[in-house]
Amino acid sequence: MARIRDLWFRTVKGPDGKPVKTKTIRHPDKGGSKDAKRWLAVWVGPDGKEKSAAFKIRDKAVKYARKMEEDAQRGEYIDPDAGKALFGPLALKWLRLRDVGSGSIRRYDSAYRLHLKVPFGDRQIKSIKPSEVLEWLRDLSKTHGHSTQQIAYIILCGVFDLAVADGMRRDNPAKSSIIPKPTREPHERASWSVDRVWAVIDAHAEPYRAIPILGAGCGTRQSETFAFAEEDFDFENGKVYVRRQVVRVGRLLVFKLPKGGKERIAPLPVGVARAVKAHIDAYPPRPYSLPWMQEKSAGLAAEEYTCNLLFRWQGDHPRRHEGHMRESSYNSNVCKPALAAASIIPPAAKNSRGRMRYVAANDDGFHMLRHYLTSVLLDAGVSLAGIMAFLGHSRRGKPVTLGVYGHVTEETFEAARTAVDQSLFRLRLVPDREADGTGTEQSGSR
Repeated sequence: MARIRDLWFRTVKGPDGKPVKTKTIRHPDKGGSKDAKRWLAVWVGPDGKEKSAAFKIRDKAVKYARKMEEDAQRGEYIDPDAGKALFGPLALKWLRLRDVGSGSIRRYDSAYRLHLKVPFGDRQIKSIKPSEVLEWLRDLSKTHGHSTQQIAYIILCGVFDLAVADGMRRDNPAKSSIIPKPTREPHERASWSVDRVWAVIDAHAEPYRAIPILGAGCGTRQSETFAFAEEDFDFENGKVYVRRQVVRVGRLLVFKLPKGGKERIAPLPVGVARAVKAHIDAYPPRPYSLPWMQEKSAGLAAEEYTCNLLFRWQGDHPRRHEGHMRESSYNSNVCKPALAAASIIPPAAKNSRGRMRYVAANDDGFHMLRHYLTSVLLDAGVSLAGIMAFLGHSRRGKPVTLGVYGHVTEETFEAARTAVDQSLFRLRLVPDREADGTGTEQSGSR
């Protein structure tokens, strides 16, 4: 039963046996604090134990005790002591519980350390107000772009969702109506034309020319293309298995599952297959080993993973020759020079340190080859379910018609192969080792 207690006075038996009120030592007149609170609200929590909180004003204590007991009866009880937990440990718990890939885990961890740990890490959960979140978000927007703002906001919002779920506070201050959710205005990217795609391909050095061909013809990401092995190609059935990607973890390069944490199968058009066969003839794959990173963790497998790697550095450099492809080196030494040669980005210029550097926007890189393929498949009428499956896009959260009933058939594969051959290779000649054994050039279309 909710009740209040007077902390400054207590009732005792007088000399005559009658009850008498006497002052306690907590009263200011007896050397107590001037801010001493007189009234103690007492109630019974959901666990059957008595809880209490002190107030200066009697009416506030009465109302608070009654409210807490009513909240317990309605199942809406929030323990006042629970909100004293610090934001930092709860954030680390939220990060530990994320069901995402290892790459996302690293981005979340970095964003927390750089943008959330200092302003909120040592604060009590219940003490953080919407106005403080708004101020933090506005300061962040002055120094960082939309992507950084979004991931930091996702973490902050997620931690407070966890606090609400665990009964640490009633509301999520990051979802207050005064706080605009950081979003990036969607903008349509203009798809590259066939001429532009081939201009980039032709500007690549011969050992690396099949890389953009695979990007444009099969829609593989850069990290997935670097990890292709000879055994991933089913030339007879016109399919390629996207089984892994190569990523950087600190200073270490590792293999891991493709983005999304699962393998996929993509169509292998005739023109792309001929280019890959020509590359294999010129640069025979060899076994190559890297550590395998377990998905949804930062741990590495006990044994290294070995495959007949397709693309390796060529040339006379003693340290790089026959080594695995590194994304940063490929972009700096191969891809960006090709983009400049195709007049897509400006030529290299000296930076503030006097070094020659290329400057490329996000819309002017390898990823645009995937956009080109998407446009080709959409124009050819290939089903959306097929396009998402071929490109490795998640169906999570999509309408049930697409997410459950959108099937990919052999006809879908054939339609995609035909679309690429008719668009990318319609008027293009590519080497065909099977024609007469001499590497003569044949049309890439069916």
